[in-house]
Amino acid sequence: MGENYLIVAENGFRPKKTNSNPLSDLIDDETYEVLKSHGLFYKKAVRNYGIRKNYREMRKKMAGTDAIKQLHESFPYLEYDTIRKIIYTR
Repeated sequence: MGENYLIVAENGFRPKKTNSNPLSDLIDDETYEVLKSHGLFYKKAVRNYGIRKNYREMRKKMAGTDAIKQLHESFPYLEYDTIRKIIYTR
C-alpha cells in the first residue's frame, strides 16, 4: 500500500509525469510542498509566473498576439488586457 506504480506500454511509452510544482525551475518539489502546506505562496503571483513562463515558451513558436489569445483561452476569467499586463510587467 502507498506505493506508486508507473505504467509503461509495450512500445516503451511512459506517461508524462504531472508536476504539481509550477515553480519547478526555481525550487524543488519537496520545498514547494513545504512552503505550500504553510500557506506561504501568493496564489496570484504563482499564477502570473506560470502565465509569463508559458508566454515565453509559446513565443518561440508563434506570434505574440497568437500566444496571448491562447493564454486568454486557458484563462477565460482574465481579460485580454490583464494577460498583456501580466506578461509585460515584472
